[in-house]
Amino acid sequence: MAWRLVSLEPARFQEGPPLDPEPEAFHPLEEPWEAKRGGEAPWPEPLYFVDGKERAEALLSQGPRLALLGCVAAGAVALKGGRVELLGLRVRRVGVGLEEALGAGELLYEPAPSLGQGLEGLLAGLRAAREALEREVAEGLRGGLLVVDGPVRLLREGPLMGYIKTHWARYLPKEREALLEALAPGERTPAFRVHRKSLELASWYLRLPLPPEGLHPPLAGLLRVEAPLSGPFLELADLSLGLFPSLASHPVKDPRAPQNLLPVGRLERELARRMGRPEVVGRLLSRHLGGGR
Repeated sequence: MAWRLVSLEPARFQEGPPLDPEPEAFHPLEEPWEAKRGGEAPWPEPLYFVDGKERAEALLSQGPRLALLGCVAAGAVALKGGRVELLGLRVRRVGVGLEEALGAGELLYEPAPSLGQGLEGLLAGLRAAREALEREVAEGLRGGLLVVDGPVRLLREGPLMGYIKTHWARYLPKEREALLEALAPGERTPAFRVHRKSLELASWYLRLPLPPEGLHPPLAGLLRVEAPLSGPFLELADLSLGLFPSLASHPVKDPRAPQNLLPVGRLERELARRMGRPEVVGRLLSRHLGGGR
């Protein structure tokens, strides 16, 4: 039985963001619990940013079986000596739930495993394919400071940080959360411990500069940063106070400003270009698989 196209908009069936869980046992790594401000320490060079993109492109059915066609991309941007260079750009198309490769004209989707039941498991498989591609890119980088857009999910020789722009999960007990709204631009919270699977991490929140015009919600410009607990996390926490604000974007050029950092924005635009226009991909899939809407 051939695969049939069910929808070209599989993401619209995705569930909303997860509910905020209660934080695990809180372990501060610095006291007292008050805002900290740092200097303008230079960051190590080269400075690498690694990021990836994923896009669900079609939901297929084969009788009761479902498969998700998607595109994943990853790459790095390096800053050194005032120069900016894109490195290690990779784009792959995957068919989560497929047992063999599936062609649709010039598009070829390689099989990838689902990580659960239904569409949620298919989307998790697509996310895992993107994370694997990001790891490939990161493993090819040597020296300097590596910053990943998102949580830290890998270890490397040399300094490493990850930064999170959205705040669905709670990491602080309620009596400590008031400091988040009180942070001024260029300030951070003390570091605290975070445990994720086999990783022990230090984490802290910092506030990016905000444009003077307009009203800002209490968590505007807030990043949560992570670093391996086994590394120089306090040095990185202080360094982050100069690094992230200096690379923050402005809303005139990026609607996700200031959290979407300038180097990452450039990398995302190039990855999106290489992934192809969604409407062109949709036409190819409709032509070769049929039955979509």
